[in-house]
Amino acid sequence: MLPVVLFLVMNTLYAKNVVRDKVSETYRNTLDIFGEKTDRTLSEISNYLNKMAVLDNDVGLLPSFPYGSDNYILTKIRIQNKLQRDIVFYNPVDTVFVYNAGDIFFSTAGPGYDAMKNVLSDNLGAIVKLARTSVDGKWLLWHDKRVPGGDFLVRLTAVSNSELYVGAIIRISELQAQLSLQWKDGDIGESAIYSTNGIRLGNPASGNPAVFDEQITKLAGDPYQFVKDEHTGRRYLMMSRPSQQADFTMIILVSESYMLQALPYFQKATYFMTFGLIFIFALYLFFIRHMLFKPLQQLIAGMKKISLGMLDVRLQTNETHEFVFLANTFNNMVEQIKDLRIGMYEEQLRVQKIELKQLQAQINPHFYMNSLNIIYNFAALKDTDSVKKMALHLADYFRFIMRVNRDLITLDEELKHIGNYIQIQKFRFPNKLDCTYDMPDDLKHVTLPALTVQPFVENAIIHGFKDHRKLFAITVRGELVEDEGETFIVLAVEDNGTGFPDGLLEQLKEGEAQLHTDAGGVGILNVMQRLKLRYEGRASVSFYNRSGEGTGAGVKITLPVVKEAEREESGRSVQLAGR
Repeated sequence: MLPVVLFLVMNTLYAKNVVRDKVSETYRNTLDIFGEKTDRTLSEISNYLNKMAVLDNDVGLLPSFPYGSDNYILTKIRIQNKLQRDIVFYNPVDTVFVYNAGDIFFSTAGPGYDAMKNVLSDNLGAIVKLARTSVDGKWLLWHDKRVPGGDFLVRLTAVSNSELYVGAIIRISELQAQLSLQWKDGDIGESAIYSTNGIRLGNPASGNPAVFDEQITKLAGDPYQFVKDEHTGRRYLMMSRPSQQADFTMIILVSESYMLQALPYFQKATYFMTFGLIFIFALYLFFIRHMLFKPLQQLIAGMKKISLGMLDVRLQTNETHEFVFLANTFNNMVEQIKDLRIGMYEEQLRVQKIELKQLQAQINPHFYMNSLNIIYNFAALKDTDSVKKMALHLADYFRFIMRVNRDLITLDEELKHIGNYIQIQKFRFPNKLDCTYDMPDDLKHVTLPALTVQPFVENAIIHGFKDHRKLFAITVRGELVEDEGETFIVLAVEDNGTGFPDGLLEQLKEGEAQLHTDAGGVGILNVMQRLKLRYEGRASVSFYNRSGEGTGAGVKITLPVVKEAEREESGRSVQLAGR
């Protein structure tokens, strides 16, 4: 039954679309015929005006006679008679006129001779100016409320070597009346004429202006389409046909219910059949839901929760023996997975803690050897004061990095460690190194993992200190920022050295390269691994070259501020690891 009902529905929709398309095509052809006839009529009137301006002897002689002379008046009378004779042959022309430097004489087919005279007197000056600038040769669209309907078309043809113009006026309301005759028979539809910028012309009170005015912008140049009246909910076929002789468009609106006639009733009957069948199936589904669908849904929901890591889910059994077996098996499986996962998680925590301590305990052997060489050289020179200072700074340096019983230290302790490292390096490069700190005093009490900033200072000296002839300056900056309700400490290490090469900087930004303090060192990679383990992706390290303040490289480290509860938990973890 489902394929049969589906076939009926598709057949009705197909029939509806076929009828709608064919009727639309027929109405479209009718509108095109009317539009072509209107354009042909406008073209014939334009040809008539051109012939009169070029071939008529009286029109050609009129500018040569003095204004008000006997010859001028006799020629004017002859032209006036021709206008009255010819106007009846050119429907729907309302007025034919001749304009000569302020002198206007015309013939009109409609009522209101005096009103038309005033319209011509008030508007012809502006119309002539506009006609001189027009290059497309189309009829001009004009508005004067004294003309019936308000809007009209006007065409001017200039007589050569003179200020004389021959013109004609066609009321838009007359074109609207002729257009309406095509669609009023049997109330097929409504019609209207619009300008190219969407303003309704002629008689806005006729037809269905609400639908026209709301939907005219949706045509967008399409020959026809179906639109909906938002007030009544009815659908209409809207067709448009722009004129080739003037800037206006003829619009036709046909009700879809008139086009389809009785087809919607068959469509409704098909829908009722479909709804009846769906109702029968609904009863059947309701019957088997409790027996099959509900247990399956519970099983699928439980599996989804397990995939999300929710291992506390358990299935409820029902009276169906098969699903009772499935539920019991599922519950046993979840319990075993939970026990296994807890064991693996505890083992993973132990491995991570061991790895963290190993990373923290790594020492740069090259720095150690260089420091011993410096002490040896001072001893060979019998510079006991430098040996003492160097040994003291070196002892403090290694005492700091060998601390394994602390997971977090204060920023002030990290900066003191950096100070020891800088003092040791100053023994290697006297008067060539300088390190300054730019951060608030209250920031120094913030805690962070040990050896977080010092490897970047070391990396700056190794890779950025290329020109030993000038002072190499390092700046360590710090600030607190808020982001989405969480507080972060942002530390920046910048120098005035050579900066990162462009290729290496792009690789660092894309995460395709890592920096090392030297050939055997693991300082920078060490820091990034420890931050990843410690903060689980909440910390970040970014590299850049300084701009606006000279050359040099920069590294920005963003860490979440460790809360007191996290600090105590970290201390307990360290104590357990030590035991």
